[in-house]
Order: sequence, then structure tokens, then C-alpha cells
Amino acid sequence: MPNFSKIAVRKITIPPEQEGQRLDNYLRKILTGVPNSLIYKIIRDGQVRVNSGRIKPLYKLKANDIVRVPPVSVDLTSQSVSKFLTRSLKKIILYENDDFMVINKPPGIAVHSGSKVEHDIMSSLKSVDKYKSLSLVHRLDKNTSGCLILAKHYQAASALGKIFMSGAVEKNYISLLSGALVGDRIAVEHSLVRNKGNKTNSVSVSEDGRGREALSYITLLRQYRECCLVNIKIETGRMHQIRVHALSIGQPVCGDTKYGDKEVNKKLREYGLKRMFLHSKDISFFYKGRHTIVAPQPEDLTLVIDNLKNDL
Repeated sequence: MPNFSKIAVRKITIPPEQEGQRLDNYLRKILTGVPNSLIYKIIRDGQVRVNSGRIKPLYKLKANDIVRVPPVSVDLTSQSVSKFLTRSLKKIILYENDDFMVINKPPGIAVHSGSKVEHDIMSSLKSVDKYKSLSLVHRLDKNTSGCLILAKHYQAASALGKIFMSGAVEKNYISLLSGALVGDRIAVEHSLVRNKGNKTNSVSVSEDGRGREALSYITLLRQYRECCLVNIKIETGRMHQIRVHALSIGQPVCGDTKYGDKEVNKKLREYGLKRMFLHSKDISFFYKGRHTIVAPQPEDLTLVIDNLKNDL
């Protein structure tokens, strides 16, 4: 049975470094585990107050604002926290300073909580006292490994978010695609749209071009009989971008159970592939200086490549 606990009424004075963020986003950070629907309900009902007055969710907090946070039932079950992740923190942190950290995200764990998520990155890391204020700067799919940036405070989250939105971030992935790449380097530029009314949370190429523009560059590293090892540089960061762009050229990511080729996936299991072959290998951006962070290739993917060496 879930373990629910009441949080006492809190009155929080907003410090200068938290100024500028929206009320709803702020509440999401401090009310870990509380569903969005409940957060909006307590704002709408006037249970959340700023300087003793009712306020709207989009209100931007100011320094010294006093926020009243009512008692809210929070699921404190430890299921959302990965003990393996918290114990292995030192091993997965690739870079850290006072503003942000970059971790080498393990495969098989979601970045944030959900109704069908057993444990997640954010809940696990925020269970550690010094990381309680962490927020996501971008996302990686559950079965994708590699570089994941987490901001330590609101100013860093806002600044890094703008850098990502401007496209001033270089992101490279290594992947194994089904089939043979046509040419040594190709550009895939297809707008993407989320499929409506689809419980599988999928994306497809926009046939009318009205989706969100997306650009990926795919460079051949090595060709095998059934697949090819490639580097993928993405100029945008759309949901499932690499996976759908790969599918659009008839070469889905190996091991991808949503967009992939079942027969190829079955054959690649003989080479040791047990998950989607997609790894965020490096990321580069300028924030108070140039940062280039590299995530070592996971052992499980290295094993697959080694087993494929005789398949040239």
C-alpha cells in the first residue's frame, strides 16, 4: 500500500535567485510527487496564496514574495527512488559546478515520474539533500543513455533553457541503424508532430509540414550486413527526433521497440543487443565559458559492436 503523509502548511519567502519563475513551475519543484492536476487545483481553489492574495498559475514570482503552500498529500513510497542510482551517483556524474551538473544517464530509467514509471532520474536525485532543487534542462528517452544536463537553481535552468532553445548547443549521438546508409553523410529535415489520441505517446513526420521543424545529420562510421554504426548530430531537440528521422529514411534505430524493425531487432539480439542502441555521447555549449562533456560508451553497446566486427 502507498505510504501517504501530510505536509504542514508552509510559508516560503522567495529568495532573489528564485525570482522570475512561474508559480506553477515552482510548485512542481517543491511538491515532488504531486500530480499536475492537484497543483493546479490548489492554486485555482485559492489554497496557494502569494503575499496573502489569490494568484494565477502563470504569475512570475518576485524576490521576497511570501508563498503559502497548503498541506498536500504526497506519495512517499520509495518506489520512485532508485537506490542503485543514488548509490552510484559519483560514478555517473560527468561534470558538476555550482550552476549545473551533467550525468551519464543509465539506460532503462525515465528522466521524470509518471503513472507507469517505477523509478526515475529526478525523484532519485532529488532524494539527496544537496540536489533537492535540481530541474531538467532537456530530456532523454527512457532507453537512451548518455549526457543529461540538470540545473541546480532557477537562474541556471532559465539561462540553459534559452541556450537550448536558441540551438546554440552541439549534441552528438552514436546509434546503430537498420540497413545500409546511402552515402557517408546525409541530412534529414522533416517536421515532426505528436500523434493525437494515441496512448503510446508517439511522434510522426508531419505530412503537411505544419509540425515542428527538426534537422538531423547522420554520418556513417561503419557498415555491417544488417545495420550501420552512425554518428547523429541534431540541430533541434524534438521528442523522439532521432528515432522518427531514422524511421523516415527506412533505417530505424536498432532495438527500438516503438519505431524499429522487429526482424532486425530479433537478429541483433543474437549479437547481445538488449535495448535501443542510442547513446548521447557528447554535448557542447557556452555558459559562463565553453563546456564540452563526453559520456563514455556503455559496456553493453560496446559488446554489441565487438560482436559485429566479424559481420563487415
